[in-house]
Amino acid sequence: MDPRRKMDETIRLLKRHYWGNIFILLLFFLPVTLGLLPVFDGSKTVNLTVEMYDIVITIIAIPLSLKFFANKVKKAARPMEVGSAIRLYKRASFWRLYTLSAITLGQILLYGLSGNKNFFWLTVVLLAVFLFCKPSYVELAAMTERVEEEVTNANEVDEANPETMNPMEEYTDKELENEKEAEDEKGEDDEQAT
Repeated sequence: MDPRRKMDETIRLLKRHYWGNIFILLLFFLPVTLGLLPVFDGSKTVNLTVEMYDIVITIIAIPLSLKFFANKVKKAARPMEVGSAIRLYKRASFWRLYTLSAITLGQILLYGLSGNKNFFWLTVVLLAVFLFCKPSYVELAAMTERVEEEVTNANEVDEANPETMNPMEEYTDKELENEKEAEDEKGEDDEQAT
């Protein structure tokens, strides 16, 4: 199978998971918010300690899941084979997506049970974070190609002609001082000649 086609199919699969996941979360969040589900009437009270731990877990989980994905993708050896790149990208994408989804679902449940607006706003923030989780063909394709800098550096080396290039001279502090003294003496000789 053509590598581009494999990558296209992978991105389509990831996008189905992505949009399906958001749709299901919204489908659950809207009825809870509007009070359409009798189970989630907001009559329960949530302990302050549970609320604080929930906020801390959410604040830690958002950047952690995004950073995990970024590290997995950026630190992958490049260029990778298409199959390896697809496996790594899918695993990292699913991990990021479903970690954030589980936390969002927890926020929706806590909001539905308690009616506490903190859980509502954390849910809204988490739904906004999903904007940064959309699968990208460009990211996947970049894993299978050489980094542009490496290609640019390789081209520069190929274009350079070693015969016409002058090697840089390495100066020590002593040689620089000797040159400076020679220039000073030359300047003194010029002054005496005038």
